[in-house]
Amino acid sequence: MRWLTFILCSIFTGIALEPPPAADQEPPHDLPGLHNLMRLSKDVYSGSEPDGKEAFESLLKLGVRTIVSVDGAMPNVVLAREYGIRYIHIPFGYDAIPPSAQLSLTRVAKESATPLYIHCHHGKHRGPAAVAIICHAKGITDTAGGLAILEKAGTSRDYPGLWRDVEHYKIPSADTVLPRLVEIAEVESLPAAMARIDRNFDNLKLCAALDWKSPPDHPNLVAAQEALQIQESLHEISRQLSNETHTAEYDDTFRKWLTESDAEALKLHEALKSNDSTVASEVLASLQKSCKQCHSAYRDH
Repeated sequence: MRWLTFILCSIFTGIALEPPPAADQEPPHDLPGLHNLMRLSKDVYSGSEPDGKEAFESLLKLGVRTIVSVDGAMPNVVLAREYGIRYIHIPFGYDAIPPSAQLSLTRVAKESATPLYIHCHHGKHRGPAAVAIICHAKGITDTAGGLAILEKAGTSRDYPGLWRDVEHYKIPSADTVLPRLVEIAEVESLPAAMARIDRNFDNLKLCAALDWKSPPDHPNLVAAQEALQIQESLHEISRQLSNETHTAEYDDTFRKWLTESDAEALKLHEALKSNDSTVASEVLASLQKSCKQCHSAYRDH
């Protein structure tokens, strides 16, 4: 059906659409400095964050002219410029692809020099979701094809917001004003990130009170997903704080506690995934204690 649609569109509109990606494309693979690399069309790739000069050498060999990061960490724009590659930064989280980000990705699809390389941190979740929207906006694929990209990348179903927003994406009308694209975007502040984590904690406590089941009045709350959102948020904060501009603002003790909480949140997620309610309750109590300790030292004064 998708091939028939492609042929009819080409005949009746005169638009030379690129055929949908072949079903037998090679699975995600690695190149020097790049992991989980996928080729979605002749001019669209996705994968992990480029790691060092060897990664940019790999991108250069692929002919990449534009890199799009949807990760919260600061892009290495200096190294990209050395290789004559433009960087675009459209950060978003694991819970959803905000409408503003969807519009920015649409603008990338319409205007940015190709080939494109789209990445998050590991190249498995947010990056493939972004590339699915870009491919849809470029006419390379459709809704079903976008979801197939997530399947191919191994995007976890623990991030239902990513799947939902790829499935519901609609190409905006021609008169829609699209956001300006920037090299380095403003990322969520630490207080805002912590407030979001607090909401996840509130949701977890609702589930914990019901032996880790979803509350009847909030059937969409899944404890394991809430725990994973906490872990991903803590991990993202740690990566953002690795930037030298934050060195004086947050000391070693804060960073140590943050790393420990990250590990605890991951343990909580694993316990919930394996339905071990006893361990989950113990870890939640430990994680809450760690958070209170940190708030007492750094926030509540």
